[in-house]
Amino acid sequence: MIRVNDLNFTYPGNSEPTIDHVAFSLEAGRIYGFLGPSGAGKSTTQRILYGLLPRYQGSVQVYDREIRDWSTAIYARVGIAFETPNLYLKLTGRENLDLARALRSAGGARTHSSGTAVRPEDRRIEAGLERLGLTDAANQRVEKWSKGMRMRLSFLRAVLHAPDLLFLDEPTSGLDPMWARVVKDWVLELRQEGTAVFLTTHSMELADELCDTVGFLIDGRIAAEDSPTVLKQRHGSPAITVYGRDAQDRDIEQTVPYDELRCGPLSGISHITRVVNREVSLEEVFLQLTGRTLTGQSLTGQSRLDEGDAGSVDTP
Repeated sequence: MIRVNDLNFTYPGNSEPTIDHVAFSLEAGRIYGFLGPSGAGKSTTQRILYGLLPRYQGSVQVYDREIRDWSTAIYARVGIAFETPNLYLKLTGRENLDLARALRSAGGARTHSSGTAVRPEDRRIEAGLERLGLTDAANQRVEKWSKGMRMRLSFLRAVLHAPDLLFLDEPTSGLDPMWARVVKDWVLELRQEGTAVFLTTHSMELADELCDTVGFLIDGRIAAEDSPTVLKQRHGSPAITVYGRDAQDRDIEQTVPYDELRCGPLSGISHITRVVNREVSLEEVFLQLTGRTLTGQSLTGQSRLDEGDAGSVDTP
């Protein structure tokens, strides 16, 4: 679905590249997590993948064609949900979806004997509104909606036409735990159906839960790339700590590495009161590999913000 090789990009007037020799790929039925602090170059990479920054160096192929060679027809084949929903606030929720549908190709429509066109999206609109708890507000102007409702509508608009390539930017931002769970489950269903998902996020927990592969982007370069499980095992010492009481009813605890669990190492504990997983988190791996937190803060207290990304925002 996506194949990026030796991607470089420098904003006009900048002496340093924002994207520096980046390479990765995304196959059908997989989720790729693009992770990094603000200013790392994630937004710039996204814009290149969307076809909005054609003056890049290297190769960026989407559906086996260089992205700069695509016409606007590419947008009928992909779904995009921005972190800041770019909705038409004076339209209702349903009108926003109808407009998005009208802007895409009408291919695939079927016709009743009465001559009325029936598209699969007609059914998906109603089912999607119901699933995301938006049915009752669907005929209200979006300007009256909360951020969480707008985020859910933006996600629905991105998946409405059943794209086989989906770009998601912080898809659970502004959602309460219940609706975040609904969106995450939907994304996992899409992956099961063969959709390729390119996920950009600051949330290591979200990436750990959803992604098959993650790439850590720092200063325009990919510092590490692998599955979350492999990264955590490679850069941490996963173990469990078992708390309990011994035969004399004294407090006792034992920490056991994962590799030793097969050997039955626990001894002297007559009653277990608590078990704690000491598995290293993706955020800890990121800190080890990059020396920075997800906010861009370095271990020395310094932070970095790319000049190219600092002034760029997603607009309707």
